[in-house]
Amino acid sequence: MNFYPRHLGDYARDAGYLSMTEHGAYTLLLDWYYANERAIQKEMVYPICKAVSRPEKQAAEKVLREFFYLDDKGHWAHKRVEAELARMREKQTKAKQSAMARWDANAMRTHSERNADAMLSNNQYPITKNQEVKKVAATPTGRRKGLRLIGDILGGDTDGR
Repeated sequence: MNFYPRHLGDYARDAGYLSMTEHGAYTLLLDWYYANERAIQKEMVYPICKAVSRPEKQAAEKVLREFFYLDDKGHWAHKRVEAELARMREKQTKAKQSAMARWDANAMRTHSERNADAMLSNNQYPITKNQEVKKVAATPTGRRKGLRLIGDILGGDTDGR
């Protein structure tokens, strides 16, 4: 599980009295539990908490006693984490069933909804046979309207005169 909801109000209410070392142990245990999606084996507790000294081990043991319980396999489990994991697994199952139903429905189609006669030619240029030629009005100088020569822009004549 890459994400888990950490409700700060619930955490503060339930674990706000813990020492800094106990908070660290609790957070590390919760993170490992969510990341691995399974209860914690007894022999893994100290390595997960990085508990080396006696006070650190005592902090980890206190957290286990107060927030975890031993399941039928002898692993440390947590009621809230198990509920969140169950909710996540249920959501995954529903999403998988929905995707399978969607893909199965698409696989059942035997005809195309497109009209093959409406396909464009593979000519990348527009077909111009059906376009009308428009006459462009000429000015007294014989130039078409809207066309400006570079000489007009620069103020000189481009004929060289």
